[in-house]
Amino acid sequence: MTDRPIPQDEDPQADAVGRRIRAAAQSIDAPPRLRGRLAQQREAAAARRARPARLRLPALVAAGLAAVAVAVVLLVSGGGTQAPSFDQAAKLATAPPTGSAPAGDPSARVVQAAVGGVQFPNYAYRWPSWKAVGARRDHLAGRDAVSVTYRGPAGDVGYTIVDGAPLPEPSGARHISAGGLRLAVVHRGTTTFVTWRRGGHTCVLAGRGPGIERQLVRFATWA
Repeated sequence: MTDRPIPQDEDPQADAVGRRIRAAAQSIDAPPRLRGRLAQQREAAAARRARPARLRLPALVAAGLAAVAVAVVLLVSGGGTQAPSFDQAAKLATAPPTGSAPAGDPSARVVQAAVGGVQFPNYAYRWPSWKAVGARRDHLAGRDAVSVTYRGPAGDVGYTIVDGAPLPEPSGARHISAGGLRLAVVHRGTTTFVTWRRGGHTCVLAGRGPGIERQLVRFATWA
């Protein structure tokens, strides 16, 4: 019987050599620096693939929070700058003048001072002992506020007119009708305030001393 050659793929010796080669290949380890670089590249690629999905939700959340913040501001402020209060206007009526008295003709019923189209009266025309002695110009929440100080037998009286829509009336005020006007009278310590609306604007008169309320009402109702 003739021996046949053993096929290469059946050669036990060749198979053993192949196993040794594969084992040696698996035992070869890359240098640490190369392994670190490959790991960083894999992490960077994974981050680039995941970034759009991760950023989409935070962007939407941020936009929603911004919209809520704007809505809250508009709700609190009524869609614009918050209107000044009566107390702010009252402080101006009692503040000392920072400028000279507005010019006025003794024969004129008004002096050369106005705000919002409303001129200040020349009380000396009706009461010669009451003269304008000073004035000041201020800003309340973006509005012009002009004050004129008058001086007479009862002391100083401040008259402030605030441009823009009428201000809320002071709390605890007493209302009276005089000269066809609805006046609100309020006392704060030793100071008496009389406020009303003229030409669509808030007017405030302030004075101190006994009997000053009666004089303030006269000033407010004098046409």
